[in-house]
Amino acid sequence: MITETDVLRLAQSHFPENTISWIEDLGTWVRHNFRVHFSDRKAVVYKFNVNTDWIDSSVHEYRVTEILEKNGLPFSPVLVVDDSLQEIGHAFIVVEQGPGERLDRLMRLKPDDEIKAMYRGIGQFYRRLHAIQGKESGVWVNDPEQLIDVSPTDYLFENEILSGSGAALASKGVLNKLLYQRIVDVWQANLAYLKNHKPVLVHGSPFPWTIYLEKQGPDWQVTRITGLGDTFWWDPAYDLTFLIEPPFTFMFDQWRIAFLQGYGAKPEIRRLMLYRLLQIICAVNNVYMQPRIEQSETWKQSALHAIPGLLKSLETTLK
Repeated sequence: MITETDVLRLAQSHFPENTISWIEDLGTWVRHNFRVHFSDRKAVVYKFNVNTDWIDSSVHEYRVTEILEKNGLPFSPVLVVDDSLQEIGHAFIVVEQGPGERLDRLMRLKPDDEIKAMYRGIGQFYRRLHAIQGKESGVWVNDPEQLIDVSPTDYLFENEILSGSGAALASKGVLNKLLYQRIVDVWQANLAYLKNHKPVLVHGSPFPWTIYLEKQGPDWQVTRITGLGDTFWWDPAYDLTFLIEPPFTFMFDQWRIAFLQGYGAKPEIRRLMLYRLLQIICAVNNVYMQPRIEQSETWKQSALHAIPGLLKSLETTLK
């Protein structure tokens, strides 16, 4: 278990010329995070890999920030990366605390017109992110040029739909067996279609709790994104599904329209529906480790009720 005392020791070693004011335990989302406040410099965030079953993403996140910087996109500067396990027994990364507030928090505080402006700015940001092209689709660990030899499409089909979340929900009775088999069949029938795309840099975790914005003049702009350990080369429609239909969030059409105005390109509805099916079963199975919010169970039921309509539309395209 990592304690504030451990973080204090590390911070004193990494920032010997600065004065530490206090340390804030931010809890765990993928990694155990601590914010260190100083009296004479910007705060920094320590992110520790505490799940030994997962591939560490510390170096990966650093490489992603290099790509963002090269392409003129906002990012939080990486100050320390250590995957040696020598300093504390955990791989970790230290980033400077960036500006902006989380989208999910802003959505609870701001009026509709402001939220529309936020989504327009989010669309503009992801248009620029998805303009970063890759040679081929694939997941990478530390080197964006060295991909794991498996298609992300095949991987998610095998590990989340055919087994994983899909099988788990079917075994619990959350999905009846016929509905589950229809999801498997429609995804299997569309594998070649989904693999036929232009590979670009995708965020992978574009959740309302990983997107930060601030108002700059009359406009809202994305100041940074987190969850960079999930960034890889793939289909931009995967990100778009989360942005147009964010999990655990009830959206309005005018927000979606504002996003698409900022994004500037019309997505393929068929792709969105297929990824939406994947998103729903993963979200209902709590794969995304979402923040605790009152509407979670209501959203899950609403999402499950959307599955038959999605399947009917997709099955029609196969006839």
